[in-house]
Amino acid sequence: MRDHSNHIQLTREEAVEQTLAALNSRAGGFGWNNSHKGATNSASNKLIEQVPLIESVGRVAAFDVCARNDMPSSLTCAMDSIALHWEDFADLAEGELPDTSAWVRGRDWEFANTGVAMPEGFDTAIVIEHAQVSEDEQHVTIDAAPSKKGAGTRPPGSSMRRGDVLVAAGTVITPDLAARIGSGNIAHVAVIRKPRVAFIPTGNELIAPGVPFDPDRPKLFTGKGKNFETNSILVQAKCEAWGGQFIPFDITADTKEDIREAISQAVSMADIVVLNAGSSKGSDDWSCEVMEEMGQMICHQTNHGPGHHSSFAIVSEVPIVGISGPSAGASFTLNFYLRPLMRAFLGLEPEVERTPVVLAKEFPKAHRHASGTKHGGEVRPKEHHPHKEGEPEFFNISLLRAEYADDGRLVAYPITGRPGTPESYTANMYYMRPNGPGIEEPKAGDVIMAEWR
Repeated sequence: MRDHSNHIQLTREEAVEQTLAALNSRAGGFGWNNSHKGATNSASNKLIEQVPLIESVGRVAAFDVCARNDMPSSLTCAMDSIALHWEDFADLAEGELPDTSAWVRGRDWEFANTGVAMPEGFDTAIVIEHAQVSEDEQHVTIDAAPSKKGAGTRPPGSSMRRGDVLVAAGTVITPDLAARIGSGNIAHVAVIRKPRVAFIPTGNELIAPGVPFDPDRPKLFTGKGKNFETNSILVQAKCEAWGGQFIPFDITADTKEDIREAISQAVSMADIVVLNAGSSKGSDDWSCEVMEEMGQMICHQTNHGPGHHSSFAIVSEVPIVGISGPSAGASFTLNFYLRPLMRAFLGLEPEVERTPVVLAKEFPKAHRHASGTKHGGEVRPKEHHPHKEGEPEFFNISLLRAEYADDGRLVAYPITGRPGTPESYTANMYYMRPNGPGIEEPKAGDVIMAEWR
């Protein structure tokens, strides 16, 4: 029997930190460090691409984006109005209006519209609602005076000046920022290339969904005794939502040779590899052994569940995230481990901030075995790994449904179902619930730090 006693167990945070540290100690690493917002200014050219402005939305700016011209480029009208000469008002008493009976359009006044350059020679404007224009549109009467010279206008460069930084390097470009970039006369933007994420599903028991089933002849069902491979759907959806490019692999058999070959191909074409399963201890689970032989193992398992058998390794300078379990559990580990690596690749803060919520009621008590003191053989025994005194030994991922109360507070209600049960899909947040000697459970009314699902 293979020996798993030397498996390295890390916390969620330690697993990410140690993987990034190991990557950054190598040439061609992600370049992330905690001393500044991101590493985009030092990224190599291979990580950068030029894209049309519309395609930059949701991408990370590789360099500072600077305006190429002043905006507006000339004195511009700020509203639908008529353009005037301030000199016609400068010497009038407050509230006094000039006699406009002899005014002629084009000489003494002119139409001026929002965002359009002021007519030549005019320097001030009043809104069109204060003007009564004759039917032939050649004469005008006004009922209000401008407050000062230049009123109703925008001077050249008041919005931006040539060389102004419109978007700083490391910023995620939003639709509003893209529009501002366009106002700076820029049609293409340098962005960090999307991380390429390869996904390798492993398992002799897996089969692609969509196998025909005839209820009248169930013995002919080719999917009998198989599990449908759905994690590829999960990984692709999350990868693309987080700004990556998904590279799918076929289902890989549970043999060392097949897993080694799949990993070799994946690290040759991807920036990050997701391997399913991660570090399970079944007789056909070879992932960790193969990764140890091919590269550096960061950890074999983590101190939370679901996702206890999650792993990290580096092979050929490429990080491999090992996720375990069906999609209900794999969903969490992708959030915990794939997303931080993708964000680090893009020069963003790896960890997504947690949100304070008020716990509406206590979490349900953990299920106890019927014998009271003994656990059945189907219950995994505790694995005691070194941890700091007073810190949790393990974290249970508890599901929450969060909503805003009448007083504006964000309140979270515990969900009784485990991940994958029908009840669990009503949850929109989750909480890393600490477990261990001396750890007190949060009480109703306590503020806890949760994460959006």
